[in-house]
Amino acid sequence: MTRNAARWPAALTAALSLIVASLAADAAKGTATYKTKTKPVTVTFTHAYLMKGPQIGGPDKIRRLILSTADVSAALKACQSMMCSDGGISEGMTVDFDAGPRLHYWFVADGQKIQYSGTAALTAAKLTTDLPTQVAGRLAIDDSGAGGPSVQVQFDATLVKELQK
Repeated sequence: MTRNAARWPAALTAALSLIVASLAADAAKGTATYKTKTKPVTVTFTHAYLMKGPQIGGPDKIRRLILSTADVSAALKACQSMMCSDGGISEGMTVDFDAGPRLHYWFVADGQKIQYSGTAALTAAKLTTDLPTQVAGRLAIDDSGAGGPSVQVQFDATLVKELQK
């Protein structure tokens, strides 16, 4: 076997690892169920994004996790302020990290006809990666007793954009 032929399997393995890693990033797998007066509504998350910017009403920077059923990456990349940092999702949720002693979240379903805002203990997020440019892990929230959603989702989100306003 030649010297270059011996390197080929290692190079192929490295390339495949990068491809698999890029496919896994910015993905979500899980659901949120919200009980309406007539029936339960389930949202299945498939996309995860991370935005960073100032908390509305204050100078402190937060990281916002966006979980969505649809690809909203173009809207997030075009966003110029935290006011649009949810990507205009019609089904999904946002979770604010670094916003205080609790996680702040907003859940939407059925074209935003169903909306619920709440907070959860920081322990609701079990992060395996907790970096300024990436968050990954599991989120488990059950606010069904208070009229909110029950959420179980695994996610891996890399920073899409850091906003200044």
